[in-house]
Amino acid sequence: MQQIFQNVIINRQEINSIEFEKESVEISLSPGEEETFEILITNYGSPTHIHFSVSEELKGQITFLRDNPYVLQKEYVSVVVRIPQEGRVLTEGQIYITAGYGSRKKGFPVQLGKIDPKPQEHSEDESYTGNENEELSSQRPSFALPIKRSFHPKSGKGQGWLSSSIRRNFTVSSSDFTGRKTHSNVSGNEKRSLNIAFGGLLLLICLFFLYFMLPSGLQFKVSFAQSLLFSILFVTCMIYTLLKIAEEN
Repeated sequence: MQQIFQNVIINRQEINSIEFEKESVEISLSPGEEETFEILITNYGSPTHIHFSVSEELKGQITFLRDNPYVLQKEYVSVVVRIPQEGRVLTEGQIYITAGYGSRKKGFPVQLGKIDPKPQEHSEDESYTGNENEELSSQRPSFALPIKRSFHPKSGKGQGWLSSSIRRNFTVSSSDFTGRKTHSNVSGNEKRSLNIAFGGLLLLICLFFLYFMLPSGLQFKVSFAQSLLFSILFVTCMIYTLLKIAEEN
């Protein structure tokens, strides 16, 4: 009996279910070689027909002696695998099994052929030759060649000067813009504080005149501490307002 390279199980999980014992199959052949294998079909249900087919990549290389067997419980299907003399060294494709008269189809990947190890040996020889050449070149005396100064035309200098001047102007303008923005922020804060001090001064003056303008029945009593705090706030706001006005002038 030939070698069994795949076991196909049908009707075990459910009606027309298809399972494979191996997820993928590798067949090592060289161009011009041919070999025969067996596929075992195990049926856990009622007797039925199944159908074998292959993908486009494996057509002409894999042949089933019975592509539509009738399976009672166990059946063996012979498969002839060949690679033509001038065929591809390595081919990957699929073998499909169809059950339930076309209602269920499933396949497993097949790798036909083998990788030729000769290119690897050739690459090793090349690397060995390259190492020998590097060792010989390292043993040879080295000579320092004179360095030639490259000549730059005037037009290139003019372009470099123009680009540098543009960059310098752009840097100066950006720094001026940043300075003006910072100065505007500072001046805005100073004006805000000046407005607050001036408003507080006006409020204190209004309270002062209001105290003397009200009739005696509506006048409010002011303690010594309150009058002292009033005087300090009044003097502080007055001095701050006068100093800021003098600075702006």
